[in-house]
Amino acid sequence: MAQKVENALDALLKDGFAKPRAKEYLTVLEEERDTPTGDAAMGFNHDAVDGYDTGLFDPDYLEWAHSYGFYAKQAYAYDLCEDNIDDYMSDYDYHRVWPLNGWQRIWINDKLTLKYMLAGSSFDKYLPEYYYYSTPSGPLPLLESSMKSGEAAFLDTLRSVGEFACKPCNGSRTVGFHKLSYVDGDYLVDNKPSSAEGVLEFLHKNPNYVFTEFLHPSEQMAKVSPVINNLRLQVFNPTGVDPVIGASYFRIAMDVDGDDSKTNYRYPSKADYGNYNLWFDWKTGWYGKGVIIYANRYVDSPCSPDTGNLAEGVLEGWQEVVDLALEMSARLNPLEYLGYDICLTDKGPKIIEINSYSGCKYLQFFQPFYKDEYLSTYFRDKLAAIDALGTDEVLRRNAIVR
Repeated sequence: MAQKVENALDALLKDGFAKPRAKEYLTVLEEERDTPTGDAAMGFNHDAVDGYDTGLFDPDYLEWAHSYGFYAKQAYAYDLCEDNIDDYMSDYDYHRVWPLNGWQRIWINDKLTLKYMLAGSSFDKYLPEYYYYSTPSGPLPLLESSMKSGEAAFLDTLRSVGEFACKPCNGSRTVGFHKLSYVDGDYLVDNKPSSAEGVLEFLHKNPNYVFTEFLHPSEQMAKVSPVINNLRLQVFNPTGVDPVIGASYFRIAMDVDGDDSKTNYRYPSKADYGNYNLWFDWKTGWYGKGVIIYANRYVDSPCSPDTGNLAEGVLEGWQEVVDLALEMSARLNPLEYLGYDICLTDKGPKIIEINSYSGCKYLQFFQPFYKDEYLSTYFRDKLAAIDALGTDEVLRRNAIVR
């Protein structure tokens, strides 16, 4: 049965939270209450948003959801009420069980480490090409750059391949994504005219970025959206030898007007910020049940809101995608909780990143954790183990940093 929680830092720490996750959880609650001092008060750098629109949430419903440990935006997506609240894992408990992976989570906490972990393996073909990494002293050549260093080589590589995807090495929520390109003798930044100097200025203003192959959707997925898609596969491997997919969904771009320098995700902090998602059945390869999920509502949309085309069918090559996630999880078997972000491209499936701690909102929209036997057992066992900890063990959990 759902139980009320005390949303205060001391109470969260006593309940076994790692301090960074406790601060993040409380910061989101503050943002949803439209308290602009939330970040400063909690000491947490929430880099994706500036807060929510005033009046976005009904105050009584918000407080009810918060009292049971759910973000308001999750509660609206789930149609959360007393009749179904026991079907969903709360944000309070989802943050409390972090980290589900051991120290080996550093293997996937940034894109560059993952790339080099798998370089030269049979999985290498499933990662984009990596050209450069931006350092304070300039561009560092990566595996597919022909190992040519310097600004001139950076520009030469861009001219040669035509496009770079640019993103923080360890970012989240697609924050900071950009595109550099060279088309018909002209440089562009985010599809807008620039110059060689403008490209280099971008390079130096964005340290800790990786500059990689720019991906385009497969012919099948391009009919839904010309902007790259994202398939999330959540893989569980607690034994290390028997990985299973537990939850999944497709994220499809919307409100981008065909501009592929824009991302397929927007943090739902404004009334008109929605995300278009599809259910994906990894057992059959079928996708559909399209829905636009806003902060305070959702709208069924079987057709893409951008192209108007039906977003439903059987994913071409779906078995390769499923096998890829399971086989890679077996390779990275010290990690038991892996959130794959896989793009279906014109060159086959490509893994953008593996999340050590994926968000649960869109996964639970299509598959409530506590309505699924496997997921319910997995997460409830994790919570029970935390409840059984002694005082010293709780303090050690509090002290986990990253």
